[in-house]
Amino acid sequence: MSPPSANQATSGIAADFVVDRVRRHESHQGAYFAFQMDRPESVRIFDPAERGQHVECTCEEYQSNQLICIHIYWLFDGLNAVLRPRTALGTQVISTGDVLTQISALYEVIGSQLSSLSTLLSATRDETSSDTDDATDAIGSPVFSDNRAEQIRDMLSVFDTSTFPEDYDPRHASIQAGNGRQDAYVPNNLAATIYQIAVRDEKVFESLRDVITHDICANIHFSKLRTRAREAFAGLDNYIENGPLDDPETGDQDVPRCARMLRYVVDQIFHTRDTRSSSGPLSAPLKRRVAETLVEILQEVCNRNEDVYYRIAWERKTADGEPDRNRNLYAYLIEDPPRPTSSMPNWMKETFIIDRLRQTPADEWRHLIERLTSVVDQMRERMEDEDTPPMAYTKLERMIQEYTTEAFEPSSSSVQRRPTLGSQRQSQRRRFG
Repeated sequence: MSPPSANQATSGIAADFVVDRVRRHESHQGAYFAFQMDRPESVRIFDPAERGQHVECTCEEYQSNQLICIHIYWLFDGLNAVLRPRTALGTQVISTGDVLTQISALYEVIGSQLSSLSTLLSATRDETSSDTDDATDAIGSPVFSDNRAEQIRDMLSVFDTSTFPEDYDPRHASIQAGNGRQDAYVPNNLAATIYQIAVRDEKVFESLRDVITHDICANIHFSKLRTRAREAFAGLDNYIENGPLDDPETGDQDVPRCARMLRYVVDQIFHTRDTRSSSGPLSAPLKRRVAETLVEILQEVCNRNEDVYYRIAWERKTADGEPDRNRNLYAYLIEDPPRPTSSMPNWMKETFIIDRLRQTPADEWRHLIERLTSVVDQMRERMEDEDTPPMAYTKLERMIQEYTTEAFEPSSSSVQRRPTLGSQRQSQRRRFG
């Protein structure tokens, strides 16, 4: 590392920045995680599957020379401290290339801890700057835990149709030891004021929790994810109908971008399902509703097995050698998905939806067996005689066959008591097979 870069790294490590929020964005440049500081600067870590090892900052210094700035060094050290506790930068000497490589390698992990990452980064900094432990506030309640803070954000998010818990401004979560309820007022922001009170006062928190239950929060959270999937389809439809948008931030919702968003939503559905189940069982109706969302997405993709640009009324610019899959959402996600690479997150490598459904208990999707059979039939109708069946078709067909075989297979005791029932079930199994 050159002396100027070493000085930058040292300044970055010693800086006292705060991450306000961490969010995932889709832009014309590709998907990225934005780490918004408590100032205008934002560090963006791009999906390595799309942009390689690309990390940038919106600060004037980076924009002028495209070199790693103090904000990137600060975030790099903080992420290592949180996600790789034994490899924080500290006084180690590494190259600028290693910084980008190591940050990009954390892309998938960042996605899995999105809701708590800003809090974890702040907590790491607090540990290095304060020797105070187990502090209590002026009204005698313990200083808030990360878990309580996350639960309050989760509860508040149910009152907004599009806001997720991680979207709330973490600046309103900045509670200092010794602050009492009199400091809880946040001007012009009722949600932030309620947050401040509930974080300080356990009785208020418990009252909110009694009314806004875990199941209510989970139900609304999954509804928002379903809406996000529908918005991805609508964005593609709008692009097909009207052409490119003059919006450099959102970019064009073409087939590849719609496909990536749908994969991301599916991953978030299962990630949310798993994390929420770990804090308490989800109700059976809610689990079935999650399965319904997945099958709805799958059916919508199958309905789009065509060249979406075949009859467009505007001129579309195409790159040389554009793959056919880039014109067909079904092909991009199911029939001929991009070849997996080592830099891709796992959720980009899976057989779309089917791999996750196969890992889900049949009780959650058995009421959808007719719709799943319809999907298999739809896939089969689109195949030519000489075509090799898509992996998704093979896996889904096998999943249905395994379920129907098990559902209609008579036990040995039932066969002994009622021989004709076994033959009836064998007949049913042949019809479903």
